Amino acid sequence: MYGFSREEAIGQVSHDLLRTEFPEPLESIKEKLLEDGHWAGELRHTCATGSRLTVSTRWIAERDEYGNVLSVLESNRDISDAQRAQEAQNRLAAIVESSDDAIISKDLSGIITTWNKAAERMFGYTANEAIGQHITLIIPLDRMDEESNILTRIGRGERIDHFETVRRTKDGTLIDIAVTISPIKDATGRVIGASKVGRDVTLMKKSERVAALLSAIVDSSNDAIVSKDLNGTITSWNKAAETTFGYTAEEAIGHHITLIVPPDRLDEEADILARIRRGERIEHFDTVRRRKDGTLIDTSITISPIRDARGHIIGASKVARDITEHKRIERVLREAEFSGRLLRLQDEERRHFARELHDSAGQLLAAVSMNIFAVAEEKARLSPEVGRRVDENCSLIQQAMSEIRIISHLLHPPLLDEVGLRSALRDYVDGFAQRSNIRVSLQLPDDLERLPRDAELSLFRIVQECLTNIHRHSGSATAGVSLSRKPGEIKLQVTDHGRGISRQIRDNIVMGKSSGVGFHGMRERVRQLGGTLEIQSNSNETFVLVVLPIRDGATTPGSSTTGSAELEPSVTTHRPSDF
Repeated sequence: MYGFSREEAIGQVSHDLLRTEFPEPLESIKEKLLEDGHWAGELRHTCATGSRLTVSTRWIAERDEYGNVLSVLESNRDISDAQRAQEAQNRLAAIVESSDDAIISKDLSGIITTWNKAAERMFGYTANEAIGQHITLIIPLDRMDEESNILTRIGRGERIDHFETVRRTKDGTLIDIAVTISPIKDATGRVIGASKVGRDVTLMKKSERVAALLSAIVDSSNDAIVSKDLNGTITSWNKAAETTFGYTAEEAIGHHITLIVPPDRLDEEADILARIRRGERIEHFDTVRRRKDGTLIDTSITISPIRDARGHIIGASKVARDITEHKRIERVLREAEFSGRLLRLQDEERRHFARELHDSAGQLLAAVSMNIFAVAEEKARLSPEVGRRVDENCSLIQQAMSEIRIISHLLHPPLLDEVGLRSALRDYVDGFAQRSNIRVSLQLPDDLERLPRDAELSLFRIVQECLTNIHRHSGSATAGVSLSRKPGEIKLQVTDHGRGISRQIRDNIVMGKSSGVGFHGMRERVRQLGGTLEIQSNSNETFVLVVLPIRDGATTPGSSTTGSAELEPSVTTHRPSDF
């Protein structure tokens, strides 16, 4: 046991030879030996090789007939392995008790045999309450089949790793746990029970469900949601980003964000990353980004810093919305607003020129006419040739005055302001028929009252433009103008039986492209008032229908309808086969 031979040992002081370590002072041990005749305990000895061992020792005093101690019989048993095993067991017990995981053992009948502190915290039962109870103490009713299956597998010597299930606490709360179950074997290798290590994963499961929900929200968003690290490398890319920019997640993740940044916008990205590092949030930043096919799209981006658990900024998330259509509509509205202002300025200029022609040139010609007529009264004194020229001048001046009056009325009919649309249309249609030799039928409701000024002016200009187009382009000998009023709207129809409008012009009208100043002006007037414009045409007929919303009671002369909702007019063309 010690490695010393008899020769080396006999004659030596044993405590010196074995370098004995006593559990208490040697004098105290001697006193007990003398008093009791024996002593027992544990000693630490050093072997010949220098190794240390622990022995269980028993000393018995041998006395003479007078009671004097003659010698001491010391018997030692090496308990180093047992002590190490006990120490290991103590360490294991300490580990089990200090573990944050619930560690439970049970026999093959399912009876709980050990229950650590973490199991008490997790399930709410103390060790005294749990030990001796069946493991079903913590199993929900709908999970009982699990336990019988587990015991069957453990009986076969199987180990069950990371089995996720649900268990019940003392107060009835259900918790998510991950369990690893191992067989317990005796010295012969026979399975006698099972140990369970259970970890409460309720928070983890909740986090997983929250993460899954957030992932579903991100993927179902109509906005492109992208994240990147502080170097600009893309780390996530949702479905809407694939749709918006054309790259799949596999194509985008791992690449620099400049993948979608046009070359002339690279400075923006450097500035964005600098602001994100400072912890800034950038909201509704309107810019331009590039799709995979090279198309440039208008985008509105909100960028937020991403922080780790310690609050350190580790990246940025971007929510990008394709606002190309929004920008297009803005441009259309700006153009429409400009067109509306242009139309109003044009109408004001027409009114101004009409007034100037009537009040200035007309008055001058009237004065010249009076002078010429005065000369004509004296033409008997003139030569025949001069008299004839005086008569011609009188006729030319009358003709010029008539032309000026017609031009003035065409630019802006005074009847429209003074009397209203009914009289202005009748006067214009009559004059047009005389000038163009086109028979025009005019149908007006008997109860037509005054309309808002913008509506009267727009309807007049549309009739004027339609009849002018008929005269110039259709070749029709007849035309029809019809006006009808219903609650909330007024309807204008203009028809002819000429050669119709070409397909190219009709297509341009449908696509909103320029098809001449006339149609563009008609579209704008109708759009400004929130109405609809419909054009149908074939090889021998053209039909124009305009419907304007008129608020009931809005019949005050001179009032304006520019506050009406600006609705895009519905412009439709039909092929001849549609008739």
